[in-house]
Amino acid sequence: MSVLGTKNFAAVALGDQRRTARLVLSAARIAAHPEKSFNQVFDWNDLRGFYRLCDQETATLPTIQEPHWQQTRSAMAKHPLVLILHDTSELDFTEHTALEGVGPIGKGTGRGFLQHNSLAVIPEPRQVLGLAYQQLYIRQEAPKKEHTSKRKLRDRESQLWLRGIKATGRPPEACRWVDVGDRGADIYEAMVASQAQGHDFLFRLTQNRDVWLTPERGSFTKLRDFARGLASQGCDIVEIPGRGGRAARETHVELAAARVWIPAPSGTRQRFAQPVVAAWVVRVWEANPPPGVEGLEWILITSVPTATIEEIRTRRDWYGCRWLIEVFHDIEKNGCSEEDRRFETAERMEACLAILSLAAVRIFQLRTALTSQPDEPAKQVASHEEIQVLRRFVKHKSGTFTVRDFVRGVASLGGFLGRKSDGDPGVKTLWRGYQRLQDLLLGYQFRDSPPRKDVGNR
Repeated sequence: MSVLGTKNFAAVALGDQRRTARLVLSAARIAAHPEKSFNQVFDWNDLRGFYRLCDQETATLPTIQEPHWQQTRSAMAKHPLVLILHDTSELDFTEHTALEGVGPIGKGTGRGFLQHNSLAVIPEPRQVLGLAYQQLYIRQEAPKKEHTSKRKLRDRESQLWLRGIKATGRPPEACRWVDVGDRGADIYEAMVASQAQGHDFLFRLTQNRDVWLTPERGSFTKLRDFARGLASQGCDIVEIPGRGGRAARETHVELAAARVWIPAPSGTRQRFAQPVVAAWVVRVWEANPPPGVEGLEWILITSVPTATIEEIRTRRDWYGCRWLIEVFHDIEKNGCSEEDRRFETAERMEACLAILSLAAVRIFQLRTALTSQPDEPAKQVASHEEIQVLRRFVKHKSGTFTVRDFVRGVASLGGFLGRKSDGDPGVKTLWRGYQRLQDLLLGYQFRDSPPRKDVGNR
C-alpha cells in the first residue's frame, strides 16, 4: 500500500469502514498512476467500487481531506515559521459538456470550478508540509439585469480568502504563521481575519488605498503612491524565473519599507469604528531594467515588522516562495490530469478531485524533500517496499538510503540522467518516475503472492 493511501485516508470517516477501506485502496492506485485514466488504473470491479464510493453523500471534499488537513496543521505546529500560501486556480471542464453542476469561469464563457488552496510551506529550506485547507467553489450565474452591488453582496469570491485563513486555526505559542497571497488577497477583511487568528500576513498590493502615516491619524495618503516615493534603503539581486516564453534572468533591485496604518475602506459601515491595521509597506523594484523589458516591481503589505534592510530581504524571500503554489497547480493539472476526468455530476467530481489533490501534494513533497531534508533516511518520504524496490533497481550499495538517494532514484526512472550540469530533477520527471516505480512495486508484490491455479483453456 502506498504512503498516500494509508497516511492520508485511513482515518476518513465515511459512515462505513468498508468505504474507508475502498478509499484507501483507490487512493493508492490513483497515486501510483495519477496521469492515467481510471480505466487504466482499475480493473472493472475496482472501478465500479470507486464510482460507488464517489456517489456516497459522505464522500465530500472536506470529509476526504480532513485527516490530511489535521496532519498538515500538526506538522505546522512543530516549526517556528510557516508560510500559508493562498491562491485560487480555475479547473476548466468546458469541453466536458456532460458534466452537470459546474459554473462559469474565466470571462463567463468557460465552465468549471474555482479551487482555492491554502498550502503550508517552510521558507528555508523550502519544504511543502501539505494542504492546510482546500475549497472547491462553483460560481452562480448572475440573474439578468442584476445590479453590480447586489451581485457583490450575494456572492463575494473574496470570502474564499477569509475562509482559507480562518480554517487553518490559531498557531501555538512561539510559532509564527504568515498568510501569503498575491494581488487577490489585498483585502482589508483578509488582513483583519489573519490577525484575528493570531497569524501575520504578507500580501501583494493592488489597491491604491487610503492610509495614515502616523498612529495619530492625520491626513490620508495613497499607499501605492507613497510606496513609490520611498528612498532606496539598499539593493540586492533577484532571480526572475522564465514564464510564458519569457527567458529567466538575474536582476539588481532596490529595497525600501515604511510603517503605515490602514483603516477600513471607504464605504464601510461605521468605517472609523472598525480595527485599524498597523502594517509595513515594502517595495522591491528594478530601477534600470533591460531595454524593452518591463521592470520588476513588488509592492507588499505585511503585519510583520520590517524596518532594516535584512528584514526587507527576508520579506522579499518569503514572497518569493509564493510561486510554489503555482507549481502545485501545475502538478494538479498536468501531473494528475485533474481537468481530464470525466464524471457526470459535480458531486462525483468533487470526491475525485479531493483524492487527486493529495496525490499532487505527495509528488510535490518528494521534490522539495530533495533540498529540505536530503540526508534524512528515505523512510521519511517512502514506504518500506518502495525503498526496497528502488534500492535494488538503482543498485545502491550497502549503507543508509537517504531521501536524496530515493528522490534522485525515482527521477532516474522518469528519465533524469543526474549529470553534474543537470541540477536537481523537476516535478515532471518525478511524477513520470514515480509512476514507473509503482509498476515495479506491483511486480515485486506479485513475486511474493501465492500462484493461482492454472485453469487452462477449457
